[in-house]
Amino acid sequence: MPRRRHVGPTLLLIWVVCVLQVRAEAGATPKVRIVYQNPARGEAAEIYRDVRERRVLEGLRNLISDLRLSQTLTLRMAECGGEPNAWYAPRDRTVTVCYDYIRDLRERAPSTVTADGVTRQAVIFGGLAQVFLHEVGHALFDLLDIPVLGREEDAADQFAALVVLRLPPAEARRVIDGGAHLFRSFAALETVEEAVLADSHGLFAQRLYNLLCLAYGSDRRAFAYLVDRASLPSERAVECAAEYAQAADTMDRVLHRHLRGKRLGRGQIRRAFRWIF
Repeated sequence: MPRRRHVGPTLLLIWVVCVLQVRAEAGATPKVRIVYQNPARGEAAEIYRDVRERRVLEGLRNLISDLRLSQTLTLRMAECGGEPNAWYAPRDRTVTVCYDYIRDLRERAPSTVTADGVTRQAVIFGGLAQVFLHEVGHALFDLLDIPVLGREEDAADQFAALVVLRLPPAEARRVIDGGAHLFRSFAALETVEEAVLADSHGLFAQRLYNLLCLAYGSDRRAFAYLVDRASLPSERAVECAAEYAQAADTMDRVLHRHLRGKRLGRGQIRRAFRWIF
């Protein structure tokens, strides 16, 4: 997995909580466009048909379109010459996720349900949701001129996790478990050398525990199994409720002025992610 701007756990919870269904203000032009690049043939063409049928980009657009963006953001899926990657390009304000990344997710996903109950679908579509949200986080930091204290990659990871955690608990668990499975698979192959330590991304093992901590802190009952199975060390778990509360409060203060409309319930947020389930 290339260590560029992708994935993958300055936080944007209030954005998710306050999102409305797509509705432009009177006379306004929509600020989010979507592009599905049509590959010529092969597995990428099959993936293209699948994500279009599921309306993956439309769901993400429904969320983002309630933000007051001064410039148009493009959400794009494309063939990338075999490289499993995803990134945000500030120059043209485009989030790109490669069909090759989805192919890589398929290869890493278990063929059957794991001993911990993680399904193949959770790894593939949960991983896709998280990588898109991670890159959208970068885009919103840029387009909304949101100050980021600390590493932006960490902030984008947290953004992705907090969006997922606004889903109903059972569905959030599936996505979190799928993302955690991927982080573990990446961590198992990661070497601790100078280039890795110097990278703008944290180690995959660190990103894994940050993801699990936010999940546990958001709902200790729903995610109690993370501690019970020792997936999340108890020493870290003690502070997770405070970590989550700080993240949510921070974005409540930062993003309020960028939003239109009122708060929505979990059911409406879930509909934006119906392609996962």
